Amino acid sequence: MTWLTPPDRLTAAQAAAIKAPTTVPVVLRGGPGAGKTVVLLHRAHHLRHALGPQAKIVVLVYTNVLRDFIRSAVTELRLDPESILTFDHWCRLRHQELLGPTPVGQDGFPDFELIRKNVLNHLKRHRNSPPLAAVLVDEGQDLDDDCYSLLKLSGQHLTVAFDNKQALYHEAQKNDILLALGTRPIEIDLAATYRACPYVVNLACEFIDDAIEREQFRSQAATVQMERQTPLLYLAANDQEEQQRLVEILRERLQKNERVGILFPTIKQVGLFADFLRTQGILADRQTTTDRKGFRASLDFSSGRPAVLTYHSAKGLTFDSVLMPGVTSSSVRASRNTVSRMFFVAITRATQWVYLSALETKAHEKILAAMRKLEVQRRGLVQNRSDLPKVPRPTNVPKPDDWTDI
Repeated sequence: MTWLTPPDRLTAAQAAAIKAPTTVPVVLRGGPGAGKTVVLLHRAHHLRHALGPQAKIVVLVYTNVLRDFIRSAVTELRLDPESILTFDHWCRLRHQELLGPTPVGQDGFPDFELIRKNVLNHLKRHRNSPPLAAVLVDEGQDLDDDCYSLLKLSGQHLTVAFDNKQALYHEAQKNDILLALGTRPIEIDLAATYRACPYVVNLACEFIDDAIEREQFRSQAATVQMERQTPLLYLAANDQEEQQRLVEILRERLQKNERVGILFPTIKQVGLFADFLRTQGILADRQTTTDRKGFRASLDFSSGRPAVLTYHSAKGLTFDSVLMPGVTSSSVRASRNTVSRMFFVAITRATQWVYLSALETKAHEKILAAMRKLEVQRRGLVQNRSDLPKVPRPTNVPKPDDWTDI
């Protein structure tokens, strides 16, 4: 059994969403852990039987990592793994089918913006019957109006899952999505099924600016925490100390047989840290970049190894513990609202515990303020080396390239 929740353990709202009619679009709302991805997969399985084996159905996601994660469970539902695609790769395949070779940018990689535009213009000129019986979309908040226009011309039915608090690529609001879908959709709220422990929820709430949304999200915490594990921010005196402490924490979590995600703001940090872990005798599954031919090594979500990913690529995934090293102002570069959403997305990948670390002179001000506030409330902990038990420090730890402040 994988992470996929079986049908007999779904909530009433999730079960209703799976069997919702296909006569109009269906929109699923819900925060992290609300089961949006689980519902989309079970709905794809349901529609496969309801519409017949010849019906063409695809599930579209935004990132390659989430695609790999979903594909790790499709055999349980007897779905074709190739029906799970990223939106851009699906557009690329449509371009090759309808228009021929796909355009590339000056960097030699596919020009996905132009690919989308070309496919959309072609479909507008040739308004044939949509070739797909159903298109199910995850992370719909990251798609713009042109994407939805393209989808409407490609699928006879659309089901879209979204959460505005997790928008990192495009800031579509609920009304934008409803307007883009055209026909008034069926709206189903999955919010009441959130599964993270209260301490993770408290930390995540510090990065929701709207007070009403913050309290709604806080009320959705459904998991009872059996062990007191408050989020921890470790402030290190130097890079080597931060790295050593992180390895100690990682070993502790792996000894507990936990699923661990180690998240960074940038892909360069991912590669450097995965290499560093190898010097410590710890094998990790790391996110890699896509080459010019569109190839990228898949992640094995059944390995039990820790996964090293960017914040963006971790969207849609869940881990028992999430480790977030190098949370500095210089490494997390984005607008104020986007930074808050980046931290929100990263933190809410955890179901039980969150560990953060940074150099004490460079810690990101939003993280530091949030953790100091929670520490006063006894809902978080801020530490440095002086707070730890005195133990002999290793002298033979290789010093890697600096991955903490890129």
